[in-house]
Amino acid sequence: MNLDDALVSLGAYGRYQMWIFMWISLFDNLPSIWHMTSYPFLAYELQHKCKIPDGVAQNLSNSDKCSMSKYLGNGTFDSNQTITCPNGWEYERSPIKQSIVSEWNLVCGRNYLPEISNTFFNVGVMIGAVAFGFLSDKFGRKKSFIFALVTQGIVGSLTALSPNFYVFTFLRFFVGMLEQGVNITGFIMATELFPPKQRTIFGVAHEFFWAVGGCMVPLFAYFLRDWKSLQTCISLPAVLGICLWWFLPESVVWLVSQGKVKEAEKILEKAAKINRRPLPADCLSDSDKQPLMNGKEDENKKSTKERKTYTIIDLFRTKNLRKITFCVNGIWLVNTMVYYGVCFHFPNLYGDLYINFALGGLVEIPSVAVTLFLLYKVGRRWPLCLMQIVGGIMCIIIPFIPKKSGTVAYIPVALAVVVRFCFNGSFTVIYVYGPEIYPTVCRNTGAGLASSSGRIGGILYPFIGYMSKLNAGKLIGPDLPLFVYGVLSIICSLLALPLPETKNKPLPDTIEDVENYEDFCRRHSNIQKLNREELSSSAEGGGNQETKI
Repeated sequence: MNLDDALVSLGAYGRYQMWIFMWISLFDNLPSIWHMTSYPFLAYELQHKCKIPDGVAQNLSNSDKCSMSKYLGNGTFDSNQTITCPNGWEYERSPIKQSIVSEWNLVCGRNYLPEISNTFFNVGVMIGAVAFGFLSDKFGRKKSFIFALVTQGIVGSLTALSPNFYVFTFLRFFVGMLEQGVNITGFIMATELFPPKQRTIFGVAHEFFWAVGGCMVPLFAYFLRDWKSLQTCISLPAVLGICLWWFLPESVVWLVSQGKVKEAEKILEKAAKINRRPLPADCLSDSDKQPLMNGKEDENKKSTKERKTYTIIDLFRTKNLRKITFCVNGIWLVNTMVYYGVCFHFPNLYGDLYINFALGGLVEIPSVAVTLFLLYKVGRRWPLCLMQIVGGIMCIIIPFIPKKSGTVAYIPVALAVVVRFCFNGSFTVIYVYGPEIYPTVCRNTGAGLASSSGRIGGILYPFIGYMSKLNAGKLIGPDLPLFVYGVLSIICSLLALPLPETKNKPLPDTIEDVENYEDFCRRHSNIQKLNREELSSSAEGGGNQETKI
């Protein structure tokens, strides 16, 4: 019995796997999305104006956001000379009492600094994706996951104590890096609990916890209203992750890959006992004790030496694989940019900040359910393409809706919620679709490169978002970033069209399979048909023999 057979023997939806899956998904997704989407509240730009000297009439100063008339003393001002707020700024303490913007006066000539800080956070996310991918393969999923989780909680809590903007940005960089350690390692651990056929559905189910966590951020922000309290609230719970050390098992997939078969067997036996499923003693002994799980040890060593190591360069060597790599990476980059860009644009929309943000989070729950249905009933390519087109059109429409009060003013909010629905769905599709397209020999390499492209999109969206500050009061206005996102989304949707559909198709093993995908699928279908015929013939033969006896 090999490892996949052992996982099937435990039951695809066993109590043990479901229990562990729930805890991993909670501690993985909740802190991750809290840190990824809380920044609009942490760095909210409160309404402000120049602070005038005490005892001086406000209406004489011609004070606005960034300048005021020069004060001459004795309560008089020179209206012909304007200066930049020499006494600092006064802030309206609504809807947030204190943000990093009001704490360190990140306004006017310093209003680009919040975007710089967010960019450093996303650089940390990109580095963390690479670093923890390596660490989890080398030291194990469990150690990497719990280390990243607890350390993220500690560093995130320390961020709330930052004495200035630069320390805040420095610590947020490490929070971003650790966030990816939690998110990537947790996702791998959660899906490796199940047999290969169930990993798609549980990969999508894992995203459900992400959506739930997104609904909690505006709730925390509403009751706390202070960036330090909010930062502490989203960070401290992760420290409780240390408790996972005593009951969270190591990934049996990783243990077997490291030759630690006895440890893997103990975990499988415990799972079988809890699930009340039969499992043979030494269930992995016959196949998985060998380094490559087939053949003799010396033959395995030889085959390991002869086996080619594939790199990123191999993703560009052949025509079809080069096309796939270009399209998948483009989709990841734009999808990440638009998803987070729209999420962070919600404070610029009309209406209550907290309600708007909560609606954007709530809609992601049905988005996961609808996407799962489409994956199984329709496929991958067309849902991905259509979600990006619909989301892109909504983004383009929003800037041209008249900025009025009343019912009309809520139309952009409704459309932005639709955009969140679409791009959360397309994110879910590409998480499943991307790895399926690549051949086994370079699947991890291709998925890793695509994830890195997504992080580049995460680095770029704060700069596009900054257009809302530069373009306020001009043509299109502060919604200009949405127009840019919409155009990029529609262009990006075209990248899904050249990709092959993978629904109910075999996963390619080699680069040759990708280059001749239709022939590969046809051969695989013929082999399956022959196998079914042989099984049917064997069954009939056995039945005839029993009749003769």
